[in-house]
Amino acid sequence: MNGPESTSSCLLSVVIPTRNEAATAPILISLLNEALSNISAQLIFVDDSDDDTPAVVRRSAEDGGLSIELIHREGVSRRGGLSTAAVAGIRAAAGEYVCIMDGDLQHPPQLVNSLLERAEETGADIVIASRYVRGGSDEGLGGPSRKAISWAARWLAKVAFFERIHSVNDPLSGFFLARRSVLTKATLRPIGFKILLDILIRSDWSGIQEVPLQFAYRAGGTSKATLKQGKDYLLHVASLFWHARFTGPARRLRRSPKSEQL
Repeated sequence: MNGPESTSSCLLSVVIPTRNEAATAPILISLLNEALSNISAQLIFVDDSDDDTPAVVRRSAEDGGLSIELIHREGVSRRGGLSTAAVAGIRAAAGEYVCIMDGDLQHPPQLVNSLLERAEETGADIVIASRYVRGGSDEGLGGPSRKAISWAARWLAKVAFFERIHSVNDPLSGFFLARRSVLTKATLRPIGFKILLDILIRSDWSGIQEVPLQFAYRAGGTSKATLKQGKDYLLHVASLFWHARFTGPARRLRRSPKSEQL
């Protein structure tokens, strides 16, 4: 499914893992069409849905606007969930930069422009939409228990990988932009939801920036967070800890470049 422009190469690829987001997908596509109207960009939906999300995406693609690619996964290809969906999208991306974002409108589409602009202005390899810098908010997480779990998970990552990401405020954000060349050179092995942490530890990046994210409440669908996701996160941290100590760029770079924010 292609829009009016060829995507053999473009400035930006936006990768959107989806699972049962039929209610929000057309709204998201419309907002991205508006936000990225002056940018050479493509949208890549990597879909694990059992509802009408694929049909909704196809219909939206026929309406024109940005080029849209749909990768619908079934059966064992869905193994690994959101993170492996993001990796599949990265492999299909044609853009100089790749932006990963959720499909449930908790990540404001208008912020994609800010991520791209910051990357181009500073030359940073990774720009994170951060809930934990001035102007950001984690309000969309919901009640105190979800916020406490998120806080604990974030600080576990920062302590475990202090030398690499001590200055990164939101290493578990699901909304970020990275230079595609950095992503494709890394051997990513994400487990669960936290692909950004995998990228921060396994890839050979230079320079990180953060821009404020007002993390919104879900506009539709249901949360994918489960107890299993919590167990997967702990397994992921353990795997990355081994990698960071004994192999990869984290071993070569004993201190990370300083992160900056607005």
